[in-house]
Amino acid sequence: MRLSDIKGEEAFDTLADIIEPLTIIFTDEEIVKISKEENAPPIKYVVPAIKNHKKEIIEVLARLENEPVEEYKKKVNLVSLPKQVLDLINDPEVQDLFTSQAQMTQLGSSGSAMENTEAKES
Repeated sequence: MRLSDIKGEEAFDTLADIIEPLTIIFTDEEIVKISKEENAPPIKYVVPAIKNHKKEIIEVLARLENEPVEEYKKKVNLVSLPKQVLDLINDPEVQDLFTSQAQMTQLGSSGSAMENTEAKES
C-alpha cells in the first residue's frame, strides 16, 4: 500500500507508526551516500535497507499492510520482500517526506555568526 492510499485519521496513525523507523532507514550512512550519487537506481537502496534495518523495514511494511509485525514476519518471503522494499523506496510520498526533511535541516546558517556591530554606550 502506498502512503497516498491512506486517508483521514488513518493517515495520522500510520505516519505516527512509521516516521521513526523510516527516519532510521533514510538517515543510514550507506543510504545517504547512495542518495548523493547522481542517477542512482532505486534498487541500490534495497540491499543496505534490508541488511542494516531488518527490524525497521518489517515495522514499516507490516504497518502499511495493516498487519501485526509477528503476522507479517510469517508471510514475508524472498520474492515479495525486495519488491515491497523497492515499492516503499519508490513511493513519491516517502521520497517527498524525506527530501523535504533533508532540505529543512540544510536551511540553517552555514557561515559563522556575525559580530555585534552596535555602538556601545560609554
